Amino acid sequence: MERVVPREKWLYDDRGMMKWMGWILAGHSAYLENEQQQQRPTPARPEMALPQIDSVLQTSWQAGAAVTLQLNVLENNQHVAEFSGQVIGFNADQVYVQLNTQHLKTVYLEDIRWAALATSEKWWDHDDTLR
Repeated sequence: MERVVPREKWLYDDRGMMKWMGWILAGHSAYLENEQQQQRPTPARPEMALPQIDSVLQTSWQAGAAVTLQLNVLENNQHVAEFSGQVIGFNADQVYVQLNTQHLKTVYLEDIRWAALATSEKWWDHDDTLR
């Protein structure tokens, strides 16, 4: 047996999903904000010559340094977002990059538009110590 009570006879005004909005955790909202920021269109970087790109990738591979890449791939007339990681290997015209999220990404060398060594900020470079 189902009891269907018309909305005008309810004892309180149900706000529907509005009542759950306060239940989003800070970590979840930070994650959503980070995802939105990564989905933003990236301005086109200047196109680099293949020897320059190769030099940056070789340096990243030999020194174990992080590299930031922008691909020459368009989605909705916008360049795809840049990504950072460490070059962990080469095979013919493919480059294997381990992203900061620990995922592996395979990139064709001719698809790379721009490459630069990523600058990493060290915590000890800041003079934010408590006194």
